[in-house]
Amino acid sequence: MKTRGARPSRARGPSCPSVAGDLQEFDALHRPHGELTAQAGKKTLNGYRLRVTCACGVVFERWVTPEERGVDQAAFVRWKADVTP
Repeated sequence: MKTRGARPSRARGPSCPSVAGDLQEFDALHRPHGELTAQAGKKTLNGYRLRVTCACGVVFERWVTPEERGVDQAAFVRWKADVTP
């Protein structure tokens, strides 16, 4: 299965966008198309997979590490509150 609209994997560091930043960018580009549906995979010691699907069919998919989860958790809560009707 090929995921459309996903960015290629890249190393994360201080200069790389955070999960929340990538998600906000996806939201800004795709919210006008309709409802966004978010799914989080099973949490493991290494993190979990986040998948957000736009009504237009484009999918944002990203592995979220425990470190990223801690930093971006507040942003996810705000985003979910904005997306949930």
